[in-house]
Amino acid sequence: MRSWHLKGTKVSCFLSPGKHAFFACLVLAPISAAATPCTALSDSKQELSRALGNKGRPGDPVVFSITAQDVAENALEAGVRTPEVCSVKLVASSDGDPRLSQIAIAVMLPEIATGTASIAAWNGRFLGTGNGGFGGGIATGNMFAALSPPYVATGQTYVVANTDLGTGILFGCTAQFCGSAQGVALYPHQKPGGLHGDAAAIQDFGSAATHLMTLAGRALTGAFYGQAPRASYFHGCSTGGRQALMEAQRFPADYDGILAGSPAYDLTRLHGSAADLFEANHFGPVDAQGLPDSFLTSSALALGHSAMLAQCVGKDGGLPGDDFLMRPSLCRFDAATLQCNGGIGDVPCTDRTGAPCTCLTHNQSVVLNRVWDGQTDSGGRILFPGYERGAEEDLGSLTLPGGLALTEPLYDSTDDWVFGSRFDWTSLFATTHAPQGALAGEIDAIDRAPVAHGSLAETLNANTADLRAFRARGGKLIVYAGYADPRITAASAIDYYNQALRDNPSIHDFAMLYLAPGMWHCNGGPGANVFGNVSPNASPAPASSADDVLAALLLWREAGLRPGRIIATKYRDDAPSQGIAFQRPLCPYPENARYAAATNGDPNLAASFVCQHDSLVINQPFAPIYGPR
Repeated sequence: MRSWHLKGTKVSCFLSPGKHAFFACLVLAPISAAATPCTALSDSKQELSRALGNKGRPGDPVVFSITAQDVAENALEAGVRTPEVCSVKLVASSDGDPRLSQIAIAVMLPEIATGTASIAAWNGRFLGTGNGGFGGGIATGNMFAALSPPYVATGQTYVVANTDLGTGILFGCTAQFCGSAQGVALYPHQKPGGLHGDAAAIQDFGSAATHLMTLAGRALTGAFYGQAPRASYFHGCSTGGRQALMEAQRFPADYDGILAGSPAYDLTRLHGSAADLFEANHFGPVDAQGLPDSFLTSSALALGHSAMLAQCVGKDGGLPGDDFLMRPSLCRFDAATLQCNGGIGDVPCTDRTGAPCTCLTHNQSVVLNRVWDGQTDSGGRILFPGYERGAEEDLGSLTLPGGLALTEPLYDSTDDWVFGSRFDWTSLFATTHAPQGALAGEIDAIDRAPVAHGSLAETLNANTADLRAFRARGGKLIVYAGYADPRITAASAIDYYNQALRDNPSIHDFAMLYLAPGMWHCNGGPGANVFGNVSPNASPAPASSADDVLAALLLWREAGLRPGRIIATKYRDDAPSQGIAFQRPLCPYPENARYAAATNGDPNLAASFVCQHDSLVINQPFAPIYGPR
């Protein structure tokens, strides 16, 4: 990147990275007395369009609008500590047609003083951030986390970027809904059918929006500071984890290092399994309140959780008093042991208020085992692996079975994208009166639905475990997941990594997996759940910088220091102000942490645990037709 000032006009030129490299310049508007280097970025639509690959051809990317303003310290959002930044917002299209593709992108570039594009405020790196669910808006919390402590402890921070994935402006989507019947009822501004009939928008959601965000963010960085980022990183969880793997697989030149948390990489099958669980919770005899006796009430989940712990906790390397398992695959607790047997003291867990109970109905035990064992298609093949034992504790509040107010599966919007607004979720099943798996034919029809020159599954799923192109560029990948995740089972991350390991036995040279015992979806949970992951309310408490997973990724990529154990923290009540409850090491898979002996008499110290090599976890593999390949 080189910059010149020609008669008050700033000209910044750079060479774009990647296979199809090109030289481009951003010619910014003349800097008047009232303008600043930041606000001058508002007049660079044409130049930024060229940076995105526009060569004047129909269907090329276009920037429709761009606004930039200087924002004072701590003024981005009330109560959030942030440095002074140049805040840039733009709307782009992947194919140049505003009727089919409009992608919102936000980029924040740190400053020292208002109007000063000083590289002294910048750590020289670009950080792309991910979204959750269906996107629909800028995930500002993920951006703020990278602008706030601990990352500004040295007075420098990242340039950060985010996108709405192209689902907000035209479609009014939220993280939970994007065109489904209940979503439109709750959010009337949503377009019925979501992205149905709009191949460009589906491709934007799949991967194009994240790629264009990356190109735009790096180009703006070079224009603002006069030099390109020395390194680019991406961090996302859930949908953001899928975005992360998409980048590694399809745009390996975009990032030098990638963090993929709880990746929803097998999206069409994940959503199919969600519909299967919803259906399973709504069959069987209905009581006077209209609640099926199969429904897993909060008290049913609590009973299953406590009984499971009584049989398994403390036997897999953890402590007897833990509220979580260290290695859930070793636990074989069967929910059938909790069935009511007609005894005098039996109190079935069917009360929707969560009243105390002593046993499960037969149908509840069937469904709880199904939660743990995974969902199958009508041919008996594993459509998606089950939730690990321990994830049931928070299943009611975070995911589908506990949604008493739901009239359809929460994440069935992708089906609307295929079949349109008249889609009825019950059509996925032979009957809604028996716990039968999703029909293989219906799943296949969804996967094969045409999108441009590919299929829906090819467009949305990041299933490719072949990462040779990413590795060849020196890229480093860290995947992490919570063992107690009740939204995206940790087994799916394990299955992906196992497949990548089969493809490349030396995978530890460039990719690692960390599994956090007792962590829920991306953060939270009874285990040690803060280690630099997506956790907007808490910062890690590292013994060294490498105990922050993003810092560990940087050290690996830039200094060649391969990550080892990472210390994760559990704060009391998940509030840093309340102090540390305990810490545990996260070990690079397939190692696991095991209690050795109390250090200084305290078993809650991370030093009381050691990392030991274990065999691969292979108890819940996908059917080959559905899983990573």
